[in-house]
Amino acid sequence: MKLKFFFSNYWRSLIVIGCILYLSFAPPSTFKGIPTFNNEDKLVHFLMYAGLSCLLIFDFRLANNKNKTKSVVGFMLCLLFPVLLGGSIEILQPLYFERGGSWFDLSANLTGIIAAWVFMHVFQGLINKIFVWNKK
Repeated sequence: MKLKFFFSNYWRSLIVIGCILYLSFAPPSTFKGIPTFNNEDKLVHFLMYAGLSCLLIFDFRLANNKNKTKSVVGFMLCLLFPVLLGGSIEILQPLYFERGGSWFDLSANLTGIIAAWVFMHVFQGLINKIFVWNKK
């Protein structure tokens, strides 16, 4: 029952996680034909992890709309998971795949996660008005 609850509430986040894993572990030759600019991968890292963090927070709030006790812990987990995911990927890339890990990629990931937290915190009132949680 809990697994069904998890998949039914976090399916959006799981799709994004799957995309991040594919993009992180695909051979570099997969992306040779895509036009690029200097440090475009840092922008992609920022956007992927900002998007994932926002989506995790959003999904968590939808799944736990009335439980304030879970809110703080869950909110922190929504930020901690992308940090661990990004760090793990950067460690695994040079060990098992034809890619190199980078501290700059990890810092772009962390910047995206922090930006997502700020965005979700600043726009919490607007998001609450649009969606179901925290309505009385």
